[in-house]
Amino acid sequence: MFQGFYDLTSNMITQNRNLNVISNNMTNVSTPGYKSDTVIQGTFRDQMIYRFDKTGRTPIGTASRVNTAVERVTDYSDGGLKETGSNLDLALQGNGFFVIQSGNGNVYTRDGSFNLDNQGYLRLDGVGRVMGTNGPIRLTTDEISVDGQGNIRSIDGRQYFGTLRLVDFGDYNQLTKITGGVFRANAQPQNADVAVKQKYIEDSNVSMIDEMTAMMTSQRSLQSAAQVLRMYDQIISKAAQIGSM
Repeated sequence: MFQGFYDLTSNMITQNRNLNVISNNMTNVSTPGYKSDTVIQGTFRDQMIYRFDKTGRTPIGTASRVNTAVERVTDYSDGGLKETGSNLDLALQGNGFFVIQSGNGNVYTRDGSFNLDNQGYLRLDGVGRVMGTNGPIRLTTDEISVDGQGNIRSIDGRQYFGTLRLVDFGDYNQLTKITGGVFRANAQPQNADVAVKQKYIEDSNVSMIDEMTAMMTSQRSLQSAAQVLRMYDQIISKAAQIGSM
C-alpha cells in the first residue's frame, strides 16, 4: 500500500510539469516563430513482481512503478506564414534561423518581427540586433527591399545595407530554448539553404486544439491521482485508529 503513495505522488508531479509546458505553449500561441514543446513521460525503474503461495516465492514478471518526466522535446516544424505589410517583417521558408546578437553571445530564432533601434540597427525587440554576414545590420531608412537571399537594399536600389546571416544546425538537439522562440546553441552553426520572404512573419506552430486536448487529459490524470491518494490516506488513518485500540 505504501508503494502507492510513491506511484500516485510521482504521477501528480509529472502531470504538474506537463501542465506547465502546455500552459507555456498556449501562452505563446501568438508569438511569431515559436516552437511548441512536449513532455515525454516514462518510468523511473521497473520492479520484479512475485507471487507468494505454499511453494514459496515465484517471479511472475516486471512492472513499471514511479512515473516521471523523461525529457522536454521541441517541435521544430514550420508554422504558417502571415502577411503583415511591414517592410521590416521577414519570414524564412525552409530550415534555418536568423542570428541575433544578444548580451551573452549570438542566439537563433525564426521570429522575424524586426524593428529599428534608436541608432538605426535592425533588431528583435527584447533580444538584440540582427546579424548580417558582416556584423549587425544598420539601416538609414525603413523603406527597404529584401530579396530571397536576404540581401537588403533601399527600395530604389541605390543603397545596399547588407545580407542577413542565415544559419542552420545538423542536429537540433544542440539547441536550447531560452525564451519564446529564441534558442542558444551548443555547436557551431552552418550556412542555411533557406529563402527569405519580406512582409511576412512565421506564426507559432502551436495547435490550440491539440494543447486543449492534452491539458484536459493531464488534468484528469492529476485529479484521479489526487482522489486515490486521498483514499489511501483515509485507509491508513483508519488502520492506525484500529491498531491503537
